[in-house]
Parts: sequence; structure tokens; C-alpha cells
Amino acid sequence: MEEFETYLERTQEIGYIDSFFHSVAFASGLPGLQPEEMVITESGKKGIVHGMKENEAEILMIDFKDLKIGERIVRSGSVFEILVGEGLLGRIIDPLSRPVDGLGEPIRGKKEFRRVKETAPPFTERVTIKRPLETGVMIVDLMVPLGYGQRELVIGDGKTGKTSFLLQTMVSQAKKGVICVYVGISKKDVAIAWVEEYLREQGVFEKTVVIHTTPDDSPTLSYLAPYSGMAIAEYFREKGNDVLIVFDDLTTHAKIYREISLLLKRPPGRDCYPGEIFHIHASLLERAGNIKRGEKEVSITALPVAETLENDISGFIQTNLISMTDGHIFFDIDEFRKGKRPAVNVFLSVSRVGNQTRSLIEKILAGLIRKKLIDYQRVLELTQFGGELSKETKELIEFGQRLEVLFDQDPKTIVSRELQLIFLGLLFSGFWNTKSPSKMRSEIRKILEHHQKTGLPKLREEIEKIRNLSHLQFLTKEILPEIEKII
Repeated sequence: MEEFETYLERTQEIGYIDSFFHSVAFASGLPGLQPEEMVITESGKKGIVHGMKENEAEILMIDFKDLKIGERIVRSGSVFEILVGEGLLGRIIDPLSRPVDGLGEPIRGKKEFRRVKETAPPFTERVTIKRPLETGVMIVDLMVPLGYGQRELVIGDGKTGKTSFLLQTMVSQAKKGVICVYVGISKKDVAIAWVEEYLREQGVFEKTVVIHTTPDDSPTLSYLAPYSGMAIAEYFREKGNDVLIVFDDLTTHAKIYREISLLLKRPPGRDCYPGEIFHIHASLLERAGNIKRGEKEVSITALPVAETLENDISGFIQTNLISMTDGHIFFDIDEFRKGKRPAVNVFLSVSRVGNQTRSLIEKILAGLIRKKLIDYQRVLELTQFGGELSKETKELIEFGQRLEVLFDQDPKTIVSRELQLIFLGLLFSGFWNTKSPSKMRSEIRKILEHHQKTGLPKLREEIEKIRNLSHLQFLTKEILPEIEKII
């Protein structure tokens, strides 16, 4: 009530709730109202102006319990903002920056208000994406490379390993000093608890902000979640940090906005989604990117998630998101059922800007492996018909099997860029040619364990200076005696 009176004294305008449906209210009065302005009712319930007609305003209520028709409502005089600051790191909050982890107030030290809906950086501030972003997942870093400032869609059926991949990427980047923001939209508490546990185990939770809404929360809160996450990411970017933001997931967000739009009696379009649904997501993702601040490049890398049903990527929201991002990583349910981890289908995945972040040797290796995988898949189909196999065909099948073993990666394992090249150097130099898949898997595990504890001998040349495959094989053979001691 005190806050209501303060705003009333400031704006000298008062309105009334005429009607409401669930989380949407319609109010009259308030002639000076502006879009996205925060309003507050006499009982202290807050809302955001979403649209305005001639005689009434459409308000998305954050809290609508016990809302009454005829209740007085007042303007705040400012657009909707949230508190941001360094104190958010290592905390789980809701889209209003309120703590939901039971640890008290999240904002400590210096803090400021920031609008949740900002315009995207202009074209003149943007710079070409050239810096490689390591996910720590070998098949992705090699075959679908990412760069700082990229917007890469992660798409696939539920329970195919998308969140595990996203967390691996967050861990890999947080250990390099990147600030990570995870937005869990309408997620159950147990799902967020698992995210927190994973990040704490890896020692990077203090470099992460988690924004969480549950299925029981107001649709308005879940609708605001990705915008609040982006506002927090922009705050850290303006402080000179690279930021990685994950939206898990935007198909759920689209369904929530569809519910809000139907309550607002907006005309439904395809699959009952409103006409502006493309703009809703495009304006959000456009705020990511690689920009120049003084002499330094800073970025927001966005990894939105889209869920499919039985590998169908032709859905309305899925195709929208594919068209507005810089590529997509496809988690294939068929590959998952075969036991492939991660279940990434490299033939249906694409990175439109990732190639410009690669070194020369990485481009060469990716081209060779793609060709080998295509030939391997074709030969596997032919072997189903029986018949005798030639020596070349047998060698191709064996090489394909070794590639599958190499790309098979545990969800809690992070493989650095240099270690990936060492593994590929061993593979192409024939180190594992006479060894069984189980023996190869065992040796890879030993190398990884040794690398995590004490590190591995480094290649004599930097990655960018490796000229071709022969050069990589030569450099790998130089450290082979030390590798053999480990295994």
C-alpha cells in the first residue's frame, strides 16, 4: 500500500481493473500510460503493460491471486526493470531478481536497475565472429564449430542429451573466465537442482547465474524469464566480459506466450500461435552478438533450445528458430537409441559462422572426417545385404568404428581443443589400428584422467601453426613416448 501511495503521488493518475482472465487484466484510466511500463494495484500486485487500446490497457499480471474487479491501479512512471549486479553470480533467482534458493537477498555490493527489453546493438558496433568458442565436446568442436557471439540453436527430442551438452559448454567456458547465464523456463525444481549440482561438482557455479521459473509460476514470469536473462547478460557484457547464455527452452516459452495471447483475445495464426511470435524470439536473440567496446571485443553467445517430437524439425516454432539463428546442433533420437553419446547428427547440424573461427588443421581434419563418416555410413548400409568385403571396405569400417569410439564422450568429461588434436593425431597416425575398441576406449580414459590431474605434454607447435595432417602426425609422434607411459 505504501508503494502504491508513493507512485500515486508521483504520477497523479489512477485507473481501475475492469476485468481479468487468469494472469491477464484489462484496466481503464491512466492516460499517460506507456508500453512496457510497470503498474501496481492497491493490494500491491505488480503487472506490466503489454498493449494499449483506445479505452483500456492490457496488463500482464506477475501476481494475480485475489485480484479484484474495480481495484485501483497506478502507474510507476518507468518501464519494467530488474536489479542486476555482481551479487547475482552463484545464485538461483526468478525473472524479477528475487532469490529462489533460500540464501537471502541475491544482490550484494554495487547494483543497478536495467530494462529487461532493450534494443539490439546497432550494425556499426558489431564485428566479425572470429574467436573460437570451445564446448569441450569433441564432435561439436570439430564438426560444428562455434564462435564467440554466435547464436546456435540446440534442437532435438526430449531426453536426448541437450541439457548435458549445454552444461558441458558452460563448464568449458566458465573455466576460461566467461560469465554463464542459464535460463530454465517453466522447469521443475528437480531439473534445476540437477543443473546446480552438476555446475557445483565442476566448480563453476560461482561463475553462473541461474534464472528459474516453475510450471506453477505465473505465465507472465515465465514469459519474462529469457528477457531478464538477456538483461543480466548485457550487464556483464558492458563490464567487459564475454557471456554465454542458455535458453532452455524456447518452444516452452512460445507455448506460454500463445496462452497469454489467447487470453488477450489476439487472433490466432498457425498452430494457434500469434502473428508476432517470430518477432518475440528474433528481437530477443538479436541482442546477442560480438561487439566492439573500445579496443576490446566482447560478446554474448546465445544457445537457445528447441524441443522436437520424434525428430520432426519442421514444426512452426522449430523452423522459426532455425531461420533466425546462425546454425543448429541436432540431437538425433535415432542416434541416441543406438547408444551414441552425445547423440549429435553431424550431417543434419550446421554452423554458419563457425568455419571462420577454425585453424587450418581443424578445417583439414573436419573435411577428412566428414568424408570418412559419409563413406562409413554408406558401407554399413551395404553390409546389411551380406557378401564378402574387400580389404579397403574392412579398413573403412574399422576406421569408422574407431571414430565412433573417439567421439563417444561422457557428459561430465570436458576435452580441450589441444587434447582433441592429440587424439586425432594418434588416430590418423595409426596408433590404434591394431587395438580393439574396448582397448582404445580404456586408453582414451587413462589419457583423460592423466590430463585432468597433471596435464599432458604439449605439442611443440601452436594449433594455428600446424600446416597439414603430416605436420600434425609428426608433432604427435614426438610426444608418443610420454603418451605410452601414461597408458
